[in-house]
This record gives sequence, structure tokens and C-alpha cells, in this order.
Amino acid sequence: MSSAKITIWNKVVGYLYWDDRNQSVIFETDEEYIQAPFNIAPIIHENKEERLMGHDFHDKFNGLIPAFNDSLPDAFGNIVFKEWLEQNDMNQSDMNPVERLLYVGRRGIGALEYHEGKDIPNTIENIDLEELSQISDKIIRRKYGQEDYLHNPEALKNILTIGSSVGGAQAKILIAITKEDKLLAGDVIHSQPVDYYIVKLEHDSQNIWNKEKNYVEYVYNQIASDIGINVAESRLIREGGRAHFASKRFDRVDNQKIHKQTVNALTGFFGKNHEFSYEDIFKVIEYLGLSYTHSEQLFMQMVFNIAASNRDDHTKNFSFLMNQNGEWSLSPAYDLTFPFDPYQSFVIPHQISINNKNKDITREDVENVAKRVGIRNYNQIIEKVIEQVSTFPERIKEYNLNSRTIELIVKDLKQNRSRLNK
Repeated sequence: MSSAKITIWNKVVGYLYWDDRNQSVIFETDEEYIQAPFNIAPIIHENKEERLMGHDFHDKFNGLIPAFNDSLPDAFGNIVFKEWLEQNDMNQSDMNPVERLLYVGRRGIGALEYHEGKDIPNTIENIDLEELSQISDKIIRRKYGQEDYLHNPEALKNILTIGSSVGGAQAKILIAITKEDKLLAGDVIHSQPVDYYIVKLEHDSQNIWNKEKNYVEYVYNQIASDIGINVAESRLIREGGRAHFASKRFDRVDNQKIHKQTVNALTGFFGKNHEFSYEDIFKVIEYLGLSYTHSEQLFMQMVFNIAASNRDDHTKNFSFLMNQNGEWSLSPAYDLTFPFDPYQSFVIPHQISINNKNKDITREDVENVAKRVGIRNYNQIIEKVIEQVSTFPERIKEYNLNSRTIELIVKDLKQNRSRLNK
């Protein structure tokens, strides 16, 4: 039976045991956590003394407790991890979720750490973004082979250690930047003063959208900030003819780890798009006893996502943070961008609903939500969002993108504006 000890801030949270027969985890809390002044999962585990079973949650949590499933990598991280296992003659299908958490160890997003298992030693001394971009591109396109690994086995290990713990489908890595702008591995806590970033790597530069989307995300974050949305500090790192989007991590403050839970993990929700809504996230804010400013922040982000076509707004793209005193807060907004290739013919709907709708959201829909959740001055907020999102074509000019890219995005934004105008 595979097992793992879970800690947070040097306190033992409890123990995970994998039950092969039921393909499910058993979670038992430790007395140290029961006595602690915080609860890492207050909605799904209100009584910290209660034993939790993985099979009591949705199948898509892979037999894990949602709070810990959050620590596992998503699409890109899974691909990298699978590639590393194959090059080392190991099979991912033979590995249960607890064993995978043991590979995450202390490198995961947030503050939870998993002990007494496997480890991938970090040997990175210098970050080479160009090399990591090229490898990411090969891995994503399934072009990475044994010859690549034998030529430079450390390169795959590097992207595994700093890239396999980050959520999402795009190639991402964790870095730390010193005051001298030196890039260090960001999966560990450093003793020297550094800022920690998640970096979305530009790869496949032959594709127009892959080459340009990091510029779009950077401008989107500037617009959101000017609206008053709490977004993480961001920057473009240009190297080797590529532009990588770097977002400062909010789960690392002054070299200390902050507990982070996505709405997906906090609520234990996995289901169809229309079954979860922005209104449900407002209920989480209320459940956690947060102040009105958190609700206003979420409302601004909701209106921005509508106006700016940021429709990849699923439950993993909203998070809450908890400090060591057990105090929760809505995290800064992240993954604010135009989320699909504008050159493709399909258009994705919003991933969670607004006033029971996932597309063609109108001013009336937004106002109905505002009234239900008690947002003050909502009309002024809506107008400010519309005004700032309308500055996109002027702001993006600075980066000399393909004119067709801008034209396609602006066309979509204008359709949104027409539905949001009074």
C-alpha cells in the first residue's frame, strides 16, 4: 500500500494511503493539524477529525481528495512527466496517484508538501529559456525521442523539475529571478532574496498565434490592472527571438509558501459547464466570511472575462489563498488572456455560467448577477471595464503583431461590447 505524509509549514497535516482494491485514497489527519488554527479544505472537510475517502468524490479526481489532487500537474506537466518516465524505462500507468504526489514532493504550487517517497533531484544551475522552449515544443508535438534524451538527459530533467508541477495546457516553468535578473530554478525556496514567477514559454514560433499570444496576455494583464483588478505583477522575458510571459507567483511571498486552493479543489466540483457558475464562487466568498472587496474583485474579473473574451474561465482558473493564521482571501486574478487561437473557426463558450448562460452574455445578465450578490456601483464598474478593454488595439500596437491577429481579436471584443452596452 503506497502512503505519503503531508505537511504544511512544518506541521503534519496527515497521511494518505492508496487502496489498490478500491482504486481510492484514504486520508487520515494528524493531531498536530487538528489542533492547528487553520483548515486547508474548510468546505469539503469542515470536521478535520473526519476520515476522508477518495471514492466519495468525483471520478475525475482520480481517487484522490480534491485538496491534494490540486497538487498534481495538468496537461503539459503530465506530458513531461510521462516522457521522463519513458526515457527512464518506467510506466506511468503502473503508478498510482499517491506515488505521483511523492514525485511532486516539495515542488508543488502552494504550501502542501508530500514526503517519504520518490524524488527528482534538482540539478539546475542556470536557466536556459531557449533550450527549454525547444524541448517543450518537441514534447508537445510528440517529436521528443531517445536520441534527444541521450544527447542531453539533464535538459529533460530540468524541465521536469521546474515545469511538471504547474497547471494548465501551455508549456510553463517555475523560475526565481534575483535582483541582478539572474534566472534560477523556481521549484525550491532560495535563501537569497528572489521573486518567484510562473513563465509561459513561447514555443513553435512557426505558428503565428503561438508566437504572439504571450504579448496579448501581457497587454490583457495591463488592462486588467488599470481596471482595478488585483492581478499579479507580470513581465515579458525576451530571449533568442522569443517572448515568454512571466507572472509573479502569489503563493510565494518573502521566500515563504502560501497555501493555495483552486475553486475546483476547494469545492470538490467536477461537472458540466452549466452546473457551476460565477454565482457559486460568490457563495464561496460568503462561506469563507470574506469582505465585500473580495466580491467586488470577483465581479470586476467576471465582467472583464466577458468583455475581453477570456472564456477559459473554468474552476481551476480561480483560487483562494490561506495564511498560517487560517485567514482566507481571493487570490489575484490569473490566466487573463484571449484563450483560443483567433485563426481557428471554433469559438469556445464560457466554462462556468453567468446568469445561467455560457455564451452571448448581455448587460442584463451581468446586472442580474450584480444585484443578486450585492455589488455596489455595478454600472460604473461595467463602464470602466468596457472603456479599458476598448484600449486593446491601441496598446497592442507597440508589439508589432500580425495585423490579422489584432483584427480577429478586436472583432470578437466589439461583439462583446455591443452586448454589454446599455
